[in-house]
Amino acid sequence: MPPRPHRPGRRPIDPVILEQGDTVGTSWRHRHQDLRLNTIRWLSGLPGLRIPGRAGRWVARDDYIDYLERFTRHARLHVRCGVQARRIDPVAGGWQVTTDAGHYRGRHVIVATGHDRVPRVPDWPGRAGFQRPIRHVATLRRAADLAGARVLLVGAGNSGVEIAGHLVDAGVRQLWMSMRTPPTILPRQPYGVPLRPLTLPLRLVPEPIRDRLTRAVAHHAFGDLRAHGLPAPRQGPFERMRTAGVTIAIDQGFVGHLTAGRLRVVTVVDHLDGPDVVLRDGTRLRPDVVLAATGYDPGLTDLVGHLGVLDRDGRPSRDAGGHRPTTGLWFIGYRPAIEGSLRRFPIEARRIARAIGNGSRDADPSLTE
Repeated sequence: MPPRPHRPGRRPIDPVILEQGDTVGTSWRHRHQDLRLNTIRWLSGLPGLRIPGRAGRWVARDDYIDYLERFTRHARLHVRCGVQARRIDPVAGGWQVTTDAGHYRGRHVIVATGHDRVPRVPDWPGRAGFQRPIRHVATLRRAADLAGARVLLVGAGNSGVEIAGHLVDAGVRQLWMSMRTPPTILPRQPYGVPLRPLTLPLRLVPEPIRDRLTRAVAHHAFGDLRAHGLPAPRQGPFERMRTAGVTIAIDQGFVGHLTAGRLRVVTVVDHLDGPDVVLRDGTRLRPDVVLAATGYDPGLTDLVGHLGVLDRDGRPSRDAGGHRPTTGLWFIGYRPAIEGSLRRFPIEARRIARAIGNGSRDADPSLTE
């Protein structure tokens, strides 16, 4: 393969990328087939190659996978598939990554395994004897697989609100939605304009004002949903993102189904009892399946937990997240953003690449076996 061209005055960095899956974009291939990005196409691409216009404004899962494959070829990335990283340790001159395919060493290591790597399902009392299947939304490949079923969907974050709309569209027999914390739901295109770009200027104003503005947009778009069983959120979206790491929910049909009575909001799950789910208010439901949209863990403890770089939630701490120039250990993609994570990834990547290039001009930052 010929060397990758680079701009004059810039030092090329040719990293080795370790991919646990069998091919590029494995995590995207495991997502449900109804998925479409809720960030607009031109804010979802990677540097140097745009997502083609034929993918539409809201890119479908398979089109995004195709884009990732083309980007890998375009950028001539050195990806080693089928290699799972187990542990990262400091060694003389840099770091050692222990994998199931041997050891790799490098002056710099960038951890980019994603904030949603390990699905999280609550350990409800009575779960061991529960007589119905419990699945995380991450395992659902097609909403149509649950057509005709009575479904209890637990969790009202962005993934829960999104999949609820798909489930009703797919023809589930009954859909209950159990929520602990009511979400802030915003339209994907308020006033016909894509939402995510509109949030960028809000970064310049104080958080309370941002929260008031977004609440006003939500109320103007959907009105008061309390009459339909959806309480008003107790926190503004920016405050909740800062304190809990939970971003807004984007409406893709959910609100219309809710107001039409095609789904029902219920309170939190208290315990499981044989074939029944018992809610906190004593209500008993008998679903065919419980679908958990209850979030993810980053799964970083085994990899870097011994290095003192994680916070109490198992995510890179503020002191470590993305900026460790003195040690050469970097993290990317672990901080949520109202404007969408796909826009932030290239920004974080450029910062890390610039810091590596400026601070280590005499060192080879790539991994070697």
